[in-house]
Amino acid sequence: MISILLFCSIQALTFAWEQDVKYFRVDDLGYVYTLDNSTLVKHDVAGDTLFVFSQMNVGAPSQLDVSNPLRPMLFYRETGSLLLLDNTLSEQRMLRLWETGVGLPEWVASGVNQEFWVYDALSKEVLRVNERMAVQARTGYLPASTGREPKVIGMAERHEQLILADASYGLWVFDRFGSLTKRIPVDNLTYMRAHASGVYLQTDHGPMWYNYGDIEPQVIENKGESNLETLTDQQNRRSFYLSEGKLEIVAQNAE
Repeated sequence: MISILLFCSIQALTFAWEQDVKYFRVDDLGYVYTLDNSTLVKHDVAGDTLFVFSQMNVGAPSQLDVSNPLRPMLFYRETGSLLLLDNTLSEQRMLRLWETGVGLPEWVASGVNQEFWVYDALSKEVLRVNERMAVQARTGYLPASTGREPKVIGMAERHEQLILADASYGLWVFDRFGSLTKRIPVDNLTYMRAHASGVYLQTDHGPMWYNYGDIEPQVIENKGESNLETLTDQQNRRSFYLSEGKLEIVAQNAE
């Protein structure tokens, strides 16, 4: 289980990346993914490199989704391209979303049953589609259901729910049929990253953590550094620290 780091007694630094890391992800199996401007690397629990993928002809990747460890996804917003990989980071399929009827794809999120969600900034709605780009569900015009113009900064499907991060409000939660089921206000939201156990949020006032099913997110104690992103992998007893491109793994003391 992956959960956000609140308080942790650390034992020792076990691994530190030499190169700058744009951002990192940890999948539900514990594998670590690091991404720079063009190269995606998959690491084992110790931080050692397993697989490397680089794609140079579709621009710089703007999103990485590893919520399905068997089908990591890279999205290239500037070219509207969605790249589907397997668990060895081998390319399986490239989808050109602009050529499939999506007006202006800005965000994607992996779903179950080989499906995914796409936010179309032109029509201001989110579509759930399969790999043949057949629409399975849609939220409809978001300003009509939410009462405001969305400023989408992230999406994720977890527990058969779509979580939409809106900088102008907070979190909107939809069911798999596109119906709005929950509103979670978060002031000055700037970033979201979803995990199996909850959602990491970054705001102008510091980091927060939202457990699925809670009424509201909780503030995270973050060692006084507003730009420090932290994450704890309880299963493998390790913690991650990312600040200014430097990513480290530390081992936790046994309780």
